[in-house]
Amino acid sequence: MNAEYIKTANKLLCGITDKQLREPEIWDDILSSVRSGRLRLWEINDEILRIKYLRKEKIELASTFIETDKSGVQFDDLNEYFIKALESKDKGYFEAFIKTYEPVLQSRAEHFVSRYNLTEDDTEDIKQIFLETLWFAFLDYDTSDPIPLLQYTKKAAHHKQLDYIRTTKNACTVPTQNGYNELRKVMGIYNSNPELPTDERIALIVKETGFTEEKVTEFIAIGKATEYPIGIVPTEDDEEELDGAISDELIEDPSVSLFQEAWRNICHDYFRAAADKISPKDKQIISLSLGVCFDCFGIFKPSTYAEIAMKQGASGEKSIEKKRKTAIEKFAKELCALGFCDGVTLKQTDMVLVKEDGEKKVQSVTYAYTPYGEGEAGEIIHTTISRHRFQVIRLAEFDMTGAYAEQVTKIISYMNGTYIKEKFYAIPLEELSKVNKHNAKPKLPFYKEPRTIEQE
Repeated sequence: MNAEYIKTANKLLCGITDKQLREPEIWDDILSSVRSGRLRLWEINDEILRIKYLRKEKIELASTFIETDKSGVQFDDLNEYFIKALESKDKGYFEAFIKTYEPVLQSRAEHFVSRYNLTEDDTEDIKQIFLETLWFAFLDYDTSDPIPLLQYTKKAAHHKQLDYIRTTKNACTVPTQNGYNELRKVMGIYNSNPELPTDERIALIVKETGFTEEKVTEFIAIGKATEYPIGIVPTEDDEEELDGAISDELIEDPSVSLFQEAWRNICHDYFRAAADKISPKDKQIISLSLGVCFDCFGIFKPSTYAEIAMKQGASGEKSIEKKRKTAIEKFAKELCALGFCDGVTLKQTDMVLVKEDGEKKVQSVTYAYTPYGEGEAGEIIHTTISRHRFQVIRLAEFDMTGAYAEQVTKIISYMNGTYIKEKFYAIPLEELSKVNKHNAKPKLPFYKEPRTIEQE
């Protein structure tokens, strides 16, 4: 038996918490299955082991099904395949569904493999995980249920596919699903803030997750050690990511996927055009650090700052980190110029410090903000002690509704006390349309000078 398999399996067994599974007879059976290699790594979790060892009636039920040739059968409603199979106890209908659904299943698997930076060799495993999940859910399905079986299956299959990454595709194995979810949450925040120094990123993660600094540091070390870093970034509750770009209705209505494909191509065109307008070195830095080719939009393993520095002959990691910030800003401005998004420039104009317990603390920060394009800058004051954390000193010339001002408050809040001197930020167009759409009055209060004794 492969030594790496045994080592990883033993780690995963430590994460089994179900007391019934830990009963001597069942546990011995599980250990025997591990020693013989009958259990795949992604199956070593509470949920699947409960099905295999505590729900054996499912397996017995499956043995009662006959299988006749239903290859010529077609239903407009995909759920009808499962209803007919259960009513007639004929597995042939289930097989007919698989044949019909194969193009969608293949597309979903390819999307998953691409999204999580796996290899083509993993595609069949991803498909098999979905089909096994579907089969067990099928055996429990109530034909009178108004909710289609596929709706129950998608999320469960997605989590098992993530288990596949967790247990077989990372250099460091995370024993439990909960631990893996926590790891993905930490690395999602960490990788979303490349402009911040590591210690500031750690502080931000501690604030947003409530985890200890020690735990966060450990997670980051594990996350950096993973073979497939993209596979640990998305959040577990992202329903859009769960479904991917492939719709179940692809078989009946190809226009759905055609629309999505068209939108994807539009995005690619904008990104390719913007990337071509910045310098080749800037383009290379962004491409290598993100793990995305701006020509074909293939996904690959991102390079470290040290690796990029070697390729570009730069002085070191710090140099590349600084150049990356500048390159991304240039790239964002080009996207704005092309009309793909909007943006705003922030410039710190004032900072008031106070002494508290012998330490200097920020009382307020004032920023000038300029929407992308021309016009006079607006000004916003951010204070840490006022009832109103943000107040408008004046709106920018072309910020009639205060939409940009409100976006600026979100940006400053996201800084989490770093208070940058000057930076350009891209803003999705749809975000501006959501703000103050019912009126033309800014929601933020305007700044008022404090009254003096003489004025009183």
